[in-house]
Amino acid sequence: MKVLITGGAGFIGKWLIEKLPPDAEIIVVDLLDKQVHRKSHDFAPEIKARATCIQADVQEIEAHKAAIEGTDVVIHLASQTGTGQSMYEISRYVQHNANGTAKLLELISTLEQKPRRIILSSSRAVYGDGAYTDGKAIYYPKGRCLETLQKGLWEVCSSSGEPLTAVSMQETHLTKPTSVYGLTKLWQEQLLQSYCESQMIDLVTLRFQNVYGPKQELGNPYTGIIGIFTNAIAQGNPLEVFEDGLMTRDFVFVGDVAEAVVKCATHEETLDTVMNIGMGQAVTLLDVIQTISEIVGKSAQYTVSGRFRVGDIRHAVADMSHYKTVFGSWLPTSLKDGLTQYLDWYLGQEPLSQAALQASFKEMERTGLLLTKQG
Repeated sequence: MKVLITGGAGFIGKWLIEKLPPDAEIIVVDLLDKQVHRKSHDFAPEIKARATCIQADVQEIEAHKAAIEGTDVVIHLASQTGTGQSMYEISRYVQHNANGTAKLLELISTLEQKPRRIILSSSRAVYGDGAYTDGKAIYYPKGRCLETLQKGLWEVCSSSGEPLTAVSMQETHLTKPTSVYGLTKLWQEQLLQSYCESQMIDLVTLRFQNVYGPKQELGNPYTGIIGIFTNAIAQGNPLEVFEDGLMTRDFVFVGDVAEAVVKCATHEETLDTVMNIGMGQAVTLLDVIQTISEIVGKSAQYTVSGRFRVGDIRHAVADMSHYKTVFGSWLPTSLKDGLTQYLDWYLGQEPLSQAALQASFKEMERTGLLLTKQG
């Protein structure tokens, strides 16, 4: 099996390459973006030892047609990530995520042998605020508007002001992105669906929840809150929690994500499906802080600031029923076990720069995306 992995030198790619069958021929195309690869602008030794490495923007992938010819499976990981950042670096996200995917498909269209399967790493961001219920019916509310957020009204309510309960995200739910990042991920899905249907290529779209774990770049302030929280608690630095700290997320361990991708890549029968990939459990940010504190053995010095990011959603958790139907089971790593593995790795890394983190906050403040509730 010959596998092309775009963005394969990144966080998920490193884990994926380790878990692919040892006899697989692997081609990695990666830009080595400075925001993600801050320490080294070269491929990691373990990736070089396992794969043919091509440093290139996916938007210029046509120059490497010869190396990619004969590919059986394409795993498309290459994307600019970061919900907040996408709201002010709009053209960058559109170019890399949408145009990059288009360029990849243009290359595939010229290959003598088309891949039998394409796997897309999509995101739970395509659901936006997701589905809610009042106990009787399912609703897709408009979402949280700036006016209600400024009043500190964090929960999603009906048009009449009644509180609603979030429903686990299901693949059949409507897609209503609230961020530019989520919109570009949906565009990726739609581009691939249209192309693969026309070419009879098996498409697997995986909507990842919040992926965390070892090998995630610490120097990138847009990496994710697990890294930010762990860094602050381990270093004894003050930690700011947005809104009231009770928003929920589904944190899924990167090893579980990589195994799911490998299952999709090596599955013999046609899949042609969209699948959620998450732990399947909603956890509040305050619970995450408490769990990290217990593992680190230090009390967290945090404040619940009441500040909020425009475009953030309130609740997110994956319904993993479809994955279980396809593959028989889903036994994810618990948050405590995953965070323990993460901390073991973190202690051997250079800590996240507080200056870089504060600079990212200042940038969001400057662009009007990080605001404080009024009154």
